[in-house]
Amino acid sequence: MSIYKWFDDEETKERRKKKEEFYDSLPKEKKQELKKETIKKVIKKEDEIQPEIGKKEYNEFLHDVIEFKEWLDARTYLKGDIDRIETWIKILYKKVETYSKKLSKENERETLIEEFRKIPPEFLEEKTRIALNKKLRGDKTNSSDNYYLRKLKTDIERKLAQAKYYKIIMRIFEM
Repeated sequence: MSIYKWFDDEETKERRKKKEEFYDSLPKEKKQELKKETIKKVIKKEDEIQPEIGKKEYNEFLHDVIEFKEWLDARTYLKGDIDRIETWIKILYKKVETYSKKLSKENERETLIEEFRKIPPEFLEEKTRIALNKKLRGDKTNSSDNYYLRKLKTDIERKLAQAKYYKIIMRIFEM
């Protein structure tokens, strides 16, 4: 039921009625496509979505939203369905959360790669740098790479422990 029926004049009502009749005459597939397009416009432009992450998940999410909307439109008395509506919304919200987490992980990985490129080559051994590159890019690491990564991790832990002592000494100098 539309709120516009109380506010519109006769000409607008006629245009809306013709539009609804035209929409009702469309085949079901075309209606689904139009619904998907309008939802896509509401959520985001399609070109802003990263193609390697979540095209399938994004389309599944759109399908779920359309299914929820159709279910909601079919209901006449919503007070009895409050629990179901809450469940639908919680599920949709969790899907949005997981999708956004995947996007943020990819963005975080890209920033880490950019920061890693700022490290001078002579700072790390060649094999350690190769192992870190593999880990950053998500490539398969072999036992040699794992050895160099473990070695680097223990070196870092040792240096961080020493850094605590250097901070104490620095505070002494600043007195």
